[in-house]
Amino acid sequence: MFKQRVITALIMAPLALLAVFYLPLLGFALFISAAFLLGAWEWSGLCNLANTAMRTAYVSLTAVVMALLYWQLPAQTQWPIENNILLSTVLLAGVGWWLLAIALVLTYPKSKNLWANSDWGKALMGWLTLVPAWAGVLFIRSTDYAASSFTGAWLIVCLLALVWAADIGGYIVGKPFGKHKLLPQVSPGKTVEGMLGGLALVAIAVTVLAYLQDWPAQTGIWYVSAFLLTVLSVFGDLTESMFKRVAGKKDSGKFLPGHGGILDRIDSLTATAPLFAIIVAIFGGFY
Repeated sequence: MFKQRVITALIMAPLALLAVFYLPLLGFALFISAAFLLGAWEWSGLCNLANTAMRTAYVSLTAVVMALLYWQLPAQTQWPIENNILLSTVLLAGVGWWLLAIALVLTYPKSKNLWANSDWGKALMGWLTLVPAWAGVLFIRSTDYAASSFTGAWLIVCLLALVWAADIGGYIVGKPFGKHKLLPQVSPGKTVEGMLGGLALVAIAVTVLAYLQDWPAQTGIWYVSAFLLTVLSVFGDLTESMFKRVAGKKDSGKFLPGHGGILDRIDSLTATAPLFAIIVAIFGGFY
């Protein structure tokens, strides 16, 4: 299993970074859309849409929504974000959903009485999870594209680095020192110490970045944003764990050998991308 995880990571990570930095906007949109549509297929399984036709219909509807949004959004989205009502609505809907998701996770298992028996209710939650995150990633990548095709790419790297730092910090602290379970009924492996370890490593990463940038005026915003995004990252993982627990599944899928499914890899990204995109739109990013 560990060997499979390493091999898959060594193949996928360079491919993802090449796509982020060197694909044109349309090519990147197609690349990220394919990944999110695979995630939609996996989510349809979590919704108990066992019939292949129903799952195909769910993915097809997701693709249609993405295509319509992409058609309506300009190739380089407008700043400030208030000038783009459609994009701001989608991103705010994503942030609103994650606030609700946090409440559902914190009150689980009582909260499952509200949604666990509604397959299409869970399907709607899937769209609120995937579509705003997809739109957020495209917005981030297109940031200031006319001036530099790499600005948005580096912003995506910042987001990924934050998510990875939260995950790595959680593992290296939580594994040996984790004593207090965070939400054991949702995810028995998550600990308070692990979450604090993730926050600490993210804070260190932000400090290093601020030092290299000679402590810019936005440093305080960076710390606050990093804290909020790290918490969202943790709850992205916990939310998917909650849905998998209700569905009786260990992994969301089998697309990535040794890693499970696409959703298992992008759960934190889906939670953080909408808010990160709004932060970039308002404050100009982390550069």
